[in-house]
Amino acid sequence: MRLRYLPTAEPGLRWMRNYYRSRPQLGMAAVSLALAIAERTITDHPESAARFEDFELVREYHIRGTPFSPLYTVIPDQVLVIDVRDTRGQRSVEVLRKFLADL
Repeated sequence: MRLRYLPTAEPGLRWMRNYYRSRPQLGMAAVSLALAIAERTITDHPESAARFEDFELVREYHIRGTPFSPLYTVIPDQVLVIDVRDTRGQRSVEVLRKFLADL
């Protein structure tokens, strides 16, 4: 299965990257490894993560040791990452509704 980040995930990825770059004491290398493990897990076992709220087609996988989680959906042969969510803040439900309407 192939993993693909959609353009809607860019703001969340950028926020995550900037968050850890501005806080070097949190260990960017460890976060990068945790993200790589999360990506491998959701491509190997895409149905293993919990559904996100009331969205039937969207799953959320928590990146270990971080407050971030990719929101994704599965289509034949692909995992599409819709957003990377900071779980401490407001949830970006409108991005998901727009994505699912376009799907």
